[in-house]
Amino acid sequence: MRILFAALLLGAAACAAAQGLKPWPGGATPPLALRDLAGREHRLQDYRGKVVLVNFWATWCEPCREEMPSMKKLRASLAGRPFEVLAVNLGEPEARIRRFLETVPLDFPVLLDRDATVIGAYNPSKTLPYTVVIDRSQQVVHRVSGYTPGDEVALSTLVTQLVGGGTTR
Repeated sequence: MRILFAALLLGAAACAAAQGLKPWPGGATPPLALRDLAGREHRLQDYRGKVVLVNFWATWCEPCREEMPSMKKLRASLAGRPFEVLAVNLGEPEARIRRFLETVPLDFPVLLDRDATVIGAYNPSKTLPYTVVIDRSQQVVHRVSGYTPGDEVALSTLVTQLVGGGTTR
C-alpha cells in the first residue's frame, strides 16, 4: 500500500495544473463500486438517470482542496435536479479524510479508492485532481485533469446543459 501511495504522489506530480475540459477519448465507462466513510457501497449504476461528476482527489493536493467549494456550489445550484457529485479519495487513511471534512464539510458522498484501481481505469496518468462527467445514460462524456481557478465555469456549463437535457456529443 505504501508503494502504491508513493507512486500516486509521484504520478500526481504534486497536483498538476489543469489541462482543461476535454472529451472522453472513447470506450466504455469503467465500473465504479466503492464504499463511503460509513461503509455504504455506491455503484455507478445506482445513479442511472442522473448526470454524475466523479472527482478523484486527496487531502494533500492543494488544487483538490481549492476545487471542492466549486463542486459544492454546483451541486447546490442543481439541487432537486438529476445530478450527483461523487468525491473519490485516493488511498488515504479514513482519519485523515475525516479531519479534512471537519474543516471542509462536503454534502456529497466521499468514496474510498483504497488501492487506486478505480482511478487507474478512468485516468492512467493519475493526475490530481481528476474529474469525469458521466451523462444520464452512464457514458463518460468529458474529463478534466488538474485544476486552475476558472475551470469550474466550463464544467458548470457542461453539467448544467447535460442536466437540462442538452447534449455535448
